[in-house]
Amino acid sequence: MDHAHASHVLRARLLRHFPALVRELGGCPEAMLDDVGLVAADCDREGTASYEQWIWLMERAARDLATIDFGMRLAVRQQGDGVYGKLGTAMRNSRTFGEATTHAVIHNSAHSLAARVWKEATASGRHVFLGHDVLVEAMPNRCQAVEQLLLLGHLGAMAITGGRVRAREVHFRHRNLAPARAYRRYFGCDVRFCCTEDGVAFRAEDMACPILDPDAETLAAVIAQIRKSSTRQRPTVSTLVRGMVMQRLWTSKCGSEDVARLLAMHPRTLHRRLRDEGSSFQRIKDEVRCDHMLYYLERTELELGAISHKLGFSEQSALSHFARHMLDASPSDLRARAARGAAPIPRGG
Repeated sequence: MDHAHASHVLRARLLRHFPALVRELGGCPEAMLDDVGLVAADCDREGTASYEQWIWLMERAARDLATIDFGMRLAVRQQGDGVYGKLGTAMRNSRTFGEATTHAVIHNSAHSLAARVWKEATASGRHVFLGHDVLVEAMPNRCQAVEQLLLLGHLGAMAITGGRVRAREVHFRHRNLAPARAYRRYFGCDVRFCCTEDGVAFRAEDMACPILDPDAETLAAVIAQIRKSSTRQRPTVSTLVRGMVMQRLWTSKCGSEDVARLLAMHPRTLHRRLRDEGSSFQRIKDEVRCDHMLYYLERTELELGAISHKLGFSEQSALSHFARHMLDASPSDLRARAARGAAPIPRGG
């Protein structure tokens, strides 16, 4: 396992209390951490681990300790306390919960360039959905990390509002790993699986809920620090496009012109910027589709027709053609391979 990639550095302590929980469950955290080039002290420091290392450790711990709810257990132990650094400070000192979530969206780079947080009103207008996309490529097994993140979001909302704001519905792309009742116990609301997005829905009126004891001066100071650091490291256009594609892949508005408009760019400018970064819109879209295809095939029991829809294909035959083109195998073969526990097929066959 490689050390932290510069663009995937995790500037949040999402591994805080990881060693203690692993030890409590009968495991050896030092051995797990050593396998990715980390030591226990790194779990309490920002900027020492990468998104890849964190995701791998969460999956490894769940598997080795036979603890299917490891990510959620770690979130409960962390309770959002000191996990998100400067971004967490900005949210705790916002005036309202809506302002806090806006800071999470706008300044998410303070957390990592390998993730994207987005916020949209639902079609009914009764809820606001806070989505979270992990932009790391070719790591379909990220269920424990995602479950930890979303539970931290729910617990954090309760903490900064004195329990007045809480999750009203939770969506996961993967199937349930634990019994459905366990998720309801953790989140206290309906939890849906095999969705097209990972995220938490809050009531629209909760956006006006005041934050407990905000400090305007602290907020101004930390936002200034975040903005200063963001000028030194910004997400690439490729990363921005990947996030947009992940959110809209299953819709009819996921073409290059749609994404260019959302990024306030002319389509030709978008293509030129991607070319300068050694990529292209179609390449990114294919990579996202491939990652999501493997995710659904390996981590859900969805029928192939449903997976085709979630990947934005009009027909199941298009899914089969795509799988053979990208991985030289049919969707059924890929699912069977995963069921046998065989190693994944690299892109390109």
